[in-house]
Amino acid sequence: MTNDVRNTRRDDVHVYEADVELRDADEYRPRGYIEFRDAEWNPDGGLLPVDYVPEPLYVPESARVEAVDDGSSMYSLDRYLELPLCTDPAAEGRWIHTDMLPFDPHLVPEPENHNLVWLPYTCRLQRITYTDFASCLATAYPLMHWYGDSNLRRSLKKIVSMGDWCSFNSTSNATETRSCLCEDYRDPFMPFDARYRELIIDIDQTGGQALTQPTEFALVPDNTARVYLHKWEGLSTRNKPAWTQGFDARITPRYGNPQVALISLTNWDAAFSSRAYFAVEMQKLLDYVQVEYSNYTQLYIRTGQYYCCRTDQTPNAPRAYSRLRNAYFDQYVIDAFRERFGHSHVIRIWNVAQVSERLPLSVRKETVKCPANHARAEVVEIENQILMNAMCNYFEPYVPMEQASVGEEDDLETDQ
Repeated sequence: MTNDVRNTRRDDVHVYEADVELRDADEYRPRGYIEFRDAEWNPDGGLLPVDYVPEPLYVPESARVEAVDDGSSMYSLDRYLELPLCTDPAAEGRWIHTDMLPFDPHLVPEPENHNLVWLPYTCRLQRITYTDFASCLATAYPLMHWYGDSNLRRSLKKIVSMGDWCSFNSTSNATETRSCLCEDYRDPFMPFDARYRELIIDIDQTGGQALTQPTEFALVPDNTARVYLHKWEGLSTRNKPAWTQGFDARITPRYGNPQVALISLTNWDAAFSSRAYFAVEMQKLLDYVQVEYSNYTQLYIRTGQYYCCRTDQTPNAPRAYSRLRNAYFDQYVIDAFRERFGHSHVIRIWNVAQVSERLPLSVRKETVKCPANHARAEVVEIENQILMNAMCNYFEPYVPMEQASVGEEDDLETDQ
């Protein structure tokens, strides 16, 4: 520890015992840091973020633990292919180097740029092509509403380009360009303008196309999935016009009753909104969702991106990010949706934060080079594979809403 006098005061430092489950064969050496003091992790209500200078704790060299794999553990890599296919987009996992895989790497999603592949502990991810995903959507989720910021835009770029955007096989992008690594705002959103607030996108097995002609939006063509995309800066005051405007004009009467409503928050909210302001806006959003989406619609909640290893130092308007503050906002959103809709709707958490959080520290520190805090394209691909597996490894066949409601009356009780 440092010589900070606060480290010697009984009331200033508290040590707690905790259990750690080591689920992978490796040699482990504990590390500890004092990251924040006096609630500095939460620069709320106009407080400025403090410099991020974590203080290392002393750990003796002898504090090492080796975990070996005898093949009997359910977490053994030798047994990974025995696991059921993943249907939970929040399933816990870890990053494994492809050299350590005891099976063909093509059986799992592609690795990121350090040849690390994401493997959940209790289920198995299969590599799903975007062509197959488009077919899955057309079959089970032909109409979806997506609400999100530029991070969701990057996800959609992969989908509408059938994986071509920023891929190793791409004909238009090198994987090390600024757009792929970090900021793609000035690049065209495939055939779409990145500045549009509302887009209608039709997706089939050849890719995605913007819908430009007036139409009955709920009548989706055969073998096609339709996405209503609402681009926002979370629930913050940075939205121009206000995020409530679209809901005030009603969504489902204009854009149909979807099988899925995907809602992405936290990124802009943690950066620019106080906790009190966000709580008020969240209640508005929950009320809007209750009006717009019946229990026929599954609610997918996407977490914010993981924030690591620095404090935002933007002159005059620093973003109030921290690792713990972002996680706090994520959990607040999840708890709010579960409390309001857990008894009436299917709620699924697309946890993209844990994917980046569990990368090696040296890899996480590379995000310092990206002020927008976007995941690089290879990690976006992993995030998408998690979603595609969750949606397509298990689903109920699509039934039109007017048919689904028959006989069910007795059962009625969500740019940086």
